[in-house]
Amino acid sequence: MIEYTNYIDNKGMIGIIRRTCNYVDARLVDHGFRVARMVSRLLERMGTYDTATARDISILAMFHDIGAYKTEEINRMLEFETCNVQEHSVYGYLFIKYFTPLTRLAPAVLFHHTPWCILENLEEVSEENKTVAQLLNITDRADVFMEKEGGSFPDFLRQMQTDGGKKYCPRIAKLLMGADFAETMPIQEEGEEEFWERIWNYPFTREEIQKYLNMVIYTIDFRSRHTVTHTMTTTSISYELAKRMGVTGQDLSDIYFGALLHDLGKIGIPVEILEFPGKLSPQAMRIMRTHVELTGRILGQDVEEKIRKIALRHHEKLDGSGYPKGIPGAELTMGERIVAVADIVSALAGTRSYKEAFPKERILSIMETMKADGLIDRDAVDKIASDFDEIMEETAGRCQPILDMYHGIQAEYLQIEGYMAYIGNN
Repeated sequence: MIEYTNYIDNKGMIGIIRRTCNYVDARLVDHGFRVARMVSRLLERMGTYDTATARDISILAMFHDIGAYKTEEINRMLEFETCNVQEHSVYGYLFIKYFTPLTRLAPAVLFHHTPWCILENLEEVSEENKTVAQLLNITDRADVFMEKEGGSFPDFLRQMQTDGGKKYCPRIAKLLMGADFAETMPIQEEGEEEFWERIWNYPFTREEIQKYLNMVIYTIDFRSRHTVTHTMTTTSISYELAKRMGVTGQDLSDIYFGALLHDLGKIGIPVEILEFPGKLSPQAMRIMRTHVELTGRILGQDVEEKIRKIALRHHEKLDGSGYPKGIPGAELTMGERIVAVADIVSALAGTRSYKEAFPKERILSIMETMKADGLIDRDAVDKIASDFDEIMEETAGRCQPILDMYHGIQAEYLQIEGYMAYIGNN
């Protein structure tokens, strides 16, 4: 597949991921950021990890709650006395395991709410992951105690002193109770720049950048069973269509990357709207349409302007009737027009809560009507019509591994959920 990681550097990749997660629920990313900073400070005091590993553990801490899709579970997670919050731990584990370079550390996310008295006796968990899980656990609870419960850090330490090694590993608890660490609290504003410098100054490889971006994309698409492959379908159709229309080199790469980013903002759209079984109300449609604006906020200034425009203009129409800005065709580049056409074909060819996948004949009929009405690019529609079978065959091949992974994750979730229930009751 086409190379795209040259578009974005360490700082840009972290920025996009952080802003994306912010739209899942602002409480989560702010919480994750504070936990990561505490973990980073504890790692410094431990002095047992090299720079790259310390960076990776800090990133893991930042995204330790990435499996939390459901607001009702977020509410439970952000209570000090947690109960039955394993769903987000299991999904978080699976996302870290399959979609990031942090596979080795994924079990720490799975067990980050597991009491130490249970965790220390699990032979199947490595000592490294036991330590990291406890780093996540103790800092997670400290932050929730202070931010949600309104308690002070000294109050949390006093509670910890009465724990007796049941919830928390005594070795890590002792680090948190050190006078030099306590003096750094509260940490809401202090040391932010230093923290980010540690994260992005140690280089990520291109493979790592690609995996982190894939994590973001799959986090969005996997929120609904109807959108599992929408991003890759749109991206693949855009790529194949552009090639057949004579686009080459950097322009082709631009289209691929712009299409890949086009729906990032859907992370901020409630699942009940994404999966609403019928025509959306005007109010719900207004919310749905905000995904383009949210995509723009997520991208920020971390991608080139031409890529931003490709990503943000996929709902514009040639007659100026599209959204969000009503940009007329004269201002839309060929790349922007191609991705707009590909997005429509992807939506029509996929299932939704209110429809089955449309057959080829109906898709092409709708596209022809939109072309005749002056809404979408004539040449792109003609090429889709002439090469439809080949384009969709290539696209299906690219999407099959993602579908297989999605179904595999659902099956693995059920297995792990049972295992976590078992160890919690024994």
